[in-house]
Amino acid sequence: MDAPKGSYLTAEGKGKVGPWFNIKENTALRIRCVVEGGRPSPSSFEWWLQTPDGELDSLANYSTGNNLQLDKISRQLHNCTVSCSVSHVALPTPLNASTKLNITYSPSFVISRLPGFGFPLYEGMAVSLKCDVDSNPQASHRWMKDDGDPPVPQTKDGFLNFTSISREHIGWYKCSAQHSLGTFASSGYYLNVRYEEILTKQPPRQVEVALGGGVTLECASSGVSTSGPNCWGRLSGNRLEAVGAGPQLRLDSVLYQEAGAYRCVAPAKPDPLLLERKAMLPPDIEVVVTGQPVVYPVRRNLTAVGGSQLSLSVEFCANPEATHAFWLTQNVVLRPGQEGGGYIAQNVTEGDSTHCKRAALTIPEVLAEHAGEYLFIVRSPRGMADGTVQLNVSRGSHSPKRTWSSKPVLVVAMPPPARPVQEEAAAAVVPPRDVHDEPPPKVSMMPSSRGTTPLATPLVFLSCSLAATKLFV
Repeated sequence: MDAPKGSYLTAEGKGKVGPWFNIKENTALRIRCVVEGGRPSPSSFEWWLQTPDGELDSLANYSTGNNLQLDKISRQLHNCTVSCSVSHVALPTPLNASTKLNITYSPSFVISRLPGFGFPLYEGMAVSLKCDVDSNPQASHRWMKDDGDPPVPQTKDGFLNFTSISREHIGWYKCSAQHSLGTFASSGYYLNVRYEEILTKQPPRQVEVALGGGVTLECASSGVSTSGPNCWGRLSGNRLEAVGAGPQLRLDSVLYQEAGAYRCVAPAKPDPLLLERKAMLPPDIEVVVTGQPVVYPVRRNLTAVGGSQLSLSVEFCANPEATHAFWLTQNVVLRPGQEGGGYIAQNVTEGDSTHCKRAALTIPEVLAEHAGEYLFIVRSPRGMADGTVQLNVSRGSHSPKRTWSSKPVLVVAMPPPARPVQEEAAAAVVPPRDVHDEPPPKVSMMPSSRGTTPLATPLVFLSCSLAATKLFV
């Protein structure tokens, strides 16, 4: 029985690890504990994480034997020490090998103000804005007003000091930072100054997010204090619908239906500045969703009784706006506003959301030959999308076949009956060559009554009082 001579750490692709281990935020950490010599093999390996404050946490859930794996390193682990403790029957005390994490992470910003947020500012007051940047390595910061230079000098410690603020200082302020990972900027803060008892209305701030992406809305960037249980609402006409609580509202996997204006408001509670807050509306944050088109069939499978009237409906969303849209049936191609072949393609109407429209294909009298697949195709500068509706026809009262009068439409030749079903469906969804040779059809828009629809995933106001929202509507 021989005692081990020592132990050390190795990293995947880096060899032996020294006192400091350099790694980027959100990357994987894979470390192995190597023991030199010794018989028999070590009886156990224990992994530990020690914070800069001296707190010790076990990493047993992230280790297997002498291997440690953390799939995603966060900035909170910067300056923490990872250690491996090796126990052996020939050793009175365990062997230890450790390294300290030096995590490179991009800047994050905190903007503060004196007097504090929520307190109205009048001409002649002394005001200070402060930008705190947290990054590794440390980044140099720079204040900007309306994407240009600030109106007053900035100090090395991140202050903008206005000795006597005036109406010329009104505008959007943000803090940017140069970092080894690139250039970064904070959310914008709108500095409002009152003069001659006239309130300067604050314009909404636009936040653009790609379809399917995510965005975090901050109460601080809405001009509302982050202290207390603030509430988030989404503007719908003159109503404010509750969507969440807290200083932040996180929207993930964003849909077109979630575009619109959002507002962070303080709850109803006794406050000496209540009247001022009622007069000073916080700026709205307008979420703009962009991306390729999407088609949502209202119902993907329908069963109709022969002889009845039926409409197939879809909602399609696009930003930039759709340039082409048409229905593809088994024998005709119809644009909105056309009819033919026993079908009526209704004009496009407004949908329930900013970037969404509705389209419908009406069959005045359903016959057995109407059974099959119907395709709605939409195209925008960002791409093309389609939605499929499957129609089944059940037997009903006998109804003779009709000959339909129609406006000019594009006719797609029907495949011969002997072809397999798969080939027939493929032929039905390919428009003839001259479809692409025509000028882009205009999508007709007809106003329709719009209801108010909550977000795709309704959120709850936790303990927020709806009475608070009435102060700001």
